[in-house]
Amino acid sequence: MQLFRYALWRRPLLSLLNTSRYAARTTSGISPICGSQCGGLGRFAESILGWSPLLDPNLPYSVIVVSSRSENSLLLESSAAVTLVNNESTMEYKKAYARVTDGYGLIGIWRFSKEDSFLLVVTGVLSVGQINNCDIYRVSAVEFVPLKAPSEMVDPRVADLQRLMSSGMFYFAVGSSSDDQATLDLTLSAHKRAAGDTTDHRFFWNRNLHFPLERYGIDPSKWFVRMMCGSVQVRTMYVGNKTVKLAILSRLSCRRVGTRFNVRGVDDDGHVANFVETEQLLAYENCEASFIQVRGSVPLFWEQPGVNVGSHKIKLRAVEATAPAFNRHFSQLKQTYGDLVVVNLLGSKEGERTLSEAYKAHLDNSAHADTEFVAFDYHAQMKLSKNAIDILRNKLIPFLDRFSFFCIKDSKVLRSQCGIIRTNCLDCLDRTNSVQTMIGLQILGSQLQCLNIESTKVNVALRFEEALKDLWQKNGDSCSVVYAGTGAIEGKSKLKDASRSLARTIQNNLMDASKQESFDMLLLGSAYGSRLFDQVENLLPPLVIRESFYIHECDNAVEWLVERAGEVVDVVPLTVFVGTWNVNGGKNMHNIAFRNQAPLTEWLFPNEQLISVNESNFHADIVAIALEEIIDLNASNIMKASTTNQRLWCDGLRKALLTKGKYVLLGCEQLVGVCLFVFVKPHLAPFIRDVAIDSVKTGMGGAAGNKGSIALRMTIYATSVCFVCSHFAAGQNEIRDRNEDFITALRRIKFPMGREILSHDIIFWMGDFNYRISLPGDVVKAAIRAEQFSQLVPNDQLTQQRAMGNTFMEFEEGTLNFAPTYKYDTFSDDYDTSEKCRAPAWTDRILWKDCTKRTAVKLQWYGRSELKTSDHRPVSALFRVAAFRVKPEKCKAVYEDVISSIGPPDATVLVSVDGATAFPVDLYYSVLDKLVQLGITPRLSKFVFLINCWQFFIRVFAYFVSRCNHPSTMRSGIGGVIRTHITPQSSVAIFLCSLAIKTHIFMHPPSPPLKR
Repeated sequence: MQLFRYALWRRPLLSLLNTSRYAARTTSGISPICGSQCGGLGRFAESILGWSPLLDPNLPYSVIVVSSRSENSLLLESSAAVTLVNNESTMEYKKAYARVTDGYGLIGIWRFSKEDSFLLVVTGVLSVGQINNCDIYRVSAVEFVPLKAPSEMVDPRVADLQRLMSSGMFYFAVGSSSDDQATLDLTLSAHKRAAGDTTDHRFFWNRNLHFPLERYGIDPSKWFVRMMCGSVQVRTMYVGNKTVKLAILSRLSCRRVGTRFNVRGVDDDGHVANFVETEQLLAYENCEASFIQVRGSVPLFWEQPGVNVGSHKIKLRAVEATAPAFNRHFSQLKQTYGDLVVVNLLGSKEGERTLSEAYKAHLDNSAHADTEFVAFDYHAQMKLSKNAIDILRNKLIPFLDRFSFFCIKDSKVLRSQCGIIRTNCLDCLDRTNSVQTMIGLQILGSQLQCLNIESTKVNVALRFEEALKDLWQKNGDSCSVVYAGTGAIEGKSKLKDASRSLARTIQNNLMDASKQESFDMLLLGSAYGSRLFDQVENLLPPLVIRESFYIHECDNAVEWLVERAGEVVDVVPLTVFVGTWNVNGGKNMHNIAFRNQAPLTEWLFPNEQLISVNESNFHADIVAIALEEIIDLNASNIMKASTTNQRLWCDGLRKALLTKGKYVLLGCEQLVGVCLFVFVKPHLAPFIRDVAIDSVKTGMGGAAGNKGSIALRMTIYATSVCFVCSHFAAGQNEIRDRNEDFITALRRIKFPMGREILSHDIIFWMGDFNYRISLPGDVVKAAIRAEQFSQLVPNDQLTQQRAMGNTFMEFEEGTLNFAPTYKYDTFSDDYDTSEKCRAPAWTDRILWKDCTKRTAVKLQWYGRSELKTSDHRPVSALFRVAAFRVKPEKCKAVYEDVISSIGPPDATVLVSVDGATAFPVDLYYSVLDKLVQLGITPRLSKFVFLINCWQFFIRVFAYFVSRCNHPSTMRSGIGGVIRTHITPQSSVAIFLCSLAIKTHIFMHPPSPPLKR
């Protein structure tokens, strides 16, 4: 079979001339790919050419792709793409280019940012085998070819992604001809291929990398491969003089992807971590027999941090918050695969037992309670007997017989699979591998019998069984490498298993963060960490976000959608309570004085303090509470990071809240002494999504957690909210340290998909900031006794630092019309009477930032409560928040209007010259001069040979607009000239290139269109 290769060319650079690389490596049992092997590679002529501004410094950088399986070449320049006919004029034109590299396939165009894009070229492959006359290759090396002049400075994230892409976890298939229809689509099972289904985008990993060609009306399948991630294992078996292809294909979903301790459980759309569809396929003559089973993380909101001190414990979210996503997951499985049996292999120790019980409880109380749930404590049972797995096999045989498998012969379907088995353990790795292997071996006999293979030769079944065991073992290793970074732990060799377990520990704690970021950047490209993309993601359905190239390629479309967000949302008023309290170790929580004199409800429900609220049952919809010094900050506690007090406080807060109404715990996180709790009313839980928590240590320069910050983010309806609690550096004069603690938290706290604290619509920041009052203690106390708080405010360090722009920039705070909250003698109204006799200060504060520019936050109350069990007084604030809820019927109309307003995706303007054998050079520069006079800045231009008369005219089939206040357009007739009156600030990207007969001008979408 011929593996088509690509060559990239560009105009010669001073440092890179006629370079080409053939990256093929040899692995035991796998044939290397090179020019003389693989049937005809020696005659391929697919190259990549590059353009340098040496011949004309005014011309931009460009790249040409030449492919032997296409009659055209692909020209890439200034974020635009066009195909060129391979005629004599084009060949002459290419002489100005130099060869850059050769490749076995193109993955697509990856946008790192608005300015930087890369063409991903497969430069190294390993042959896996052949199915249906299509060769399957594992990617072993990928080169990132920049689509602008290369720079010596390379972002380390680009190098990380290149390393991930070259790690051997990605696969693609190549047909025996250039016909895309004949190429095996690895994302589709045999059943879906027979049904005529199109590509399954759950397993189509480079889908977004195809968008740049789609935008310009070019079929990406003619140039780019379809890439899947996971494992493909193929073995050729011989039955007499005939061959049988035995294969295991494991397709990892790209919907919720990540590394072991970074991504667990389910997301709000019902997608689970480490979801893998595994197909056991036998192909014999004109027959195929296929059996599918799936694995995936437990479909609850749960997480398990890495093996840092005091962590590695499983955390679960409330039932009310989990139920919607849980139901979506099972509905999607049943819609895709039919009936379902759940095989749960979790054990009875530590967190696994809690997770297993929660799993069963959710299923029993859901709309899918009729789903069969088979619990099998794999570790415990296998310790009792190595044959214990037979117990599980006997339980599953009735379901396997009922579900059957897919079989097709001569395009006629003989039987279909009507259900699947969903297997999980904690990580869906080692135990899951073992059970899925058992299930695959159990179904093998039926597959052989259906293909009439078993009866032809003696011991055929045994040979197939041994081969299948080997394929399953390699499949398990490959799946484990993707998710955990090492091969599977099999239980056969203690030394080998111990080595892999240690390697996993190192991998999970030291390398997974960059690997996770690489996964996200591959799938999101320039949308990773984009505030605009995050906003539009809250407005549009997930399907539109994933499948519309306008969202990923047309930046203006995203901007206009966000600008018109007010047209597609209505306002949902919410009340948010925010509280902070330094509890001084929390040791007095159960003191009699605490219970009888000042209950927590006086702090959590300050209704009597409100003037503008008349409702007697006025309670917050969301309650966010920050506690500092929840444990004594001594060396022992800092190392242990005990969570005992966290559980006690959580129960105490929950009971206090229940006195006024029902609340569910949305999230809770402790960083040594700092702890954040967020409760919500149950009716809001289904409308909250994308909950994430992160923390950062700032004590001792970030080495210890005695000081630090915790942040929880969420999206409620279509409004993103972030709660941050902090404990900054102590000391009267440590102002600079406190400012640095704030900056550290602001920069280092990261959420999934590149989100940061400032990426949100609304931010609430509370805690013990430790800013003091720069006055003598006696002066401060005298002002407090006289209740002249306004005299103290100008000397408040936080107020001063905010005014100078050193901290909490653009944040707001309520009026400080209450007494300083620090430092008291416990169980007393007296400020510090110890030897240090610290001056009172407003150390405990609550600030907020409204980034919506719609006045979405209004302060209702800001003050303190008189709980005396600590040396601090608790502070609270009550806010009215206008959350925005999307109206789907209006969202669709606005989306369609925005898309139609920006014109055709390639924004084509046609320019033609008749009666010429070549485009006249003087006319070429005259056109460019005229465009400049019109205020249009050309970014890319080409001139080529044309035919017919010299008459020059422009036909425009798009309209130009700008952000100016007084633009206008006048159209002459068809075939005439559009004269656009614009200001010099207007800028449009112009792309002039030839398709042999006409020259196209590609105009990038400009500013928002005028209302017609």
